[in-house]
Amino acid sequence: MAPNKKNIQGDIWPRLPKKHETFVFFRITKPAEFKKHLAGLVPLLTTADDAFKMREDIYKKKAEGTLKGLIQLSAINVAFSAKGLAKLGAEGFKDDVFNNGMYQDMTYPLPGEDAKLHQGLDDQHDWYHQFKPTNGAIHGVFTITGDSEKTIDKTIKTLIDPMFQVGKAGQSMQRIFSRSGFVLEDDREHFGWVDGISQPVVEGLDDLAKKTLKNGMKPIPNGVILVGGEQDDSSHPAWAKDGSFMVFRTYEQKVPEFVMWCASNIKKLKETDPEKKAIALKELRKFSSRVMGRWPDGAPIELYGDADPNISLHPDPLINNQMLREQWGDEADAKFKEREQMNHTDDFNYNPSDQTRCPYAAHIRKCGPRDDHPPHPKHLMLRRGIPYGPLTHNDEKAGGVTQVERGLHFVSYQSSINNGFRTVQKEWANTEHGPEDRTKECGGGQAQGIDAIIGQLPPDYRDREDPTLYDHPAPAVNMPDVEKPVPEVNKNFVPIGRWVIPRGGEYFFTPSISGMRDTLCKA
Repeated sequence: MAPNKKNIQGDIWPRLPKKHETFVFFRITKPAEFKKHLAGLVPLLTTADDAFKMREDIYKKKAEGTLKGLIQLSAINVAFSAKGLAKLGAEGFKDDVFNNGMYQDMTYPLPGEDAKLHQGLDDQHDWYHQFKPTNGAIHGVFTITGDSEKTIDKTIKTLIDPMFQVGKAGQSMQRIFSRSGFVLEDDREHFGWVDGISQPVVEGLDDLAKKTLKNGMKPIPNGVILVGGEQDDSSHPAWAKDGSFMVFRTYEQKVPEFVMWCASNIKKLKETDPEKKAIALKELRKFSSRVMGRWPDGAPIELYGDADPNISLHPDPLINNQMLREQWGDEADAKFKEREQMNHTDDFNYNPSDQTRCPYAAHIRKCGPRDDHPPHPKHLMLRRGIPYGPLTHNDEKAGGVTQVERGLHFVSYQSSINNGFRTVQKEWANTEHGPEDRTKECGGGQAQGIDAIIGQLPPDYRDREDPTLYDHPAPAVNMPDVEKPVPEVNKNFVPIGRWVIPRGGEYFFTPSISGMRDTLCKA
């Protein structure tokens, strides 16, 4: 039976429509009053059915050419940490990863600390203090999206605050801090790549007739995403059905340092001859795209290994799009649609015994191995992140040092944190041999290496003077040499640094509408 879309919160599927997004983290102070206030909010939460209709309306107006500017809208979802659910007296989960929280699961122990209480590789000093247990418990988070910051602020002040009596004698919660982000032009993240491509197709939610492909990832049972769904074999409480575990994690992105590292691997960039310099810049684009596994506009390296199939008239993607529109004239809309289909295609698989196109160590191959790792489908998750911070201008890139913090508020939904986010980050990205050991295919000396984008090593490996560097010898990843045809057995290992810094987060559970109405709101 297909899940009831009116019972599922909309950010899980199909995701909340947004240009801006704010995550309001809260602490429950009066559980009995909070239950009553939550009961008032539940009918106003944005369901999957609501979000689907909102998005379809936007797509329809775009197709008709009747969309003039942004549609003013706002959407709200809510999720709870294990401590928040305990505060509400809900039957708990038999899930130590969720119950213990992200701080225990993802941070590395300081000298003298119990390793059982710190089971990850994140440096505790890098985490925002608000996410640390010493700052007090986080009981939940409101996810609020809208067309603008103004709309979101209005929603908080005219709906959330009055509903929970914030600032009044009957206040049932504290707003303890918030994190905000906004969608960058062309849906890019700060390194410059179009983000959010290759989301899994979910049976019972997505239209399989439109999304089933000959190659690529096959549709997954909805139980991979929804608790109590098809093929979810967990033993969670009955009230949790149609809910999903939400991972919130902030990653700072060191853009100038990443650009400089890529440039350092292109010898021809030192050339002064304009023609040779232009060739070197193409090689730079090719090298960085191999690290990611996609060209900046999204075309997968596995399908387009030799060159970016997109026409590049200008390095700025917005200016480039405008120049293409002028060049294509009346055919522009049709050509842009063809281009989008090419860039966003999910109709491909990797050859497990070959990396002559997409390297084994590429970000999308490490985190989305497809046929490299047959159990991959059970580890899929729906990604709903959003960038934060200003764009990186050329003068900052040229300086090679980050001047202003920017990054990604990563959000994912899955029926098992262990199967989803935790496996991808800890077992695949953070290990040199994950998800499958490719030592033999990489020349026999060592495995392919950690994920050069989000992979982490223990803090002991860090350079003491520069947090973006590792002490010598730095970890290395197997990257095909872009200056010559890629050999079948590649031994080109490249030292890497720390371009993405985890700044903290938490594990939450996003309940269904009925789960809140019939359980969490009950006295």
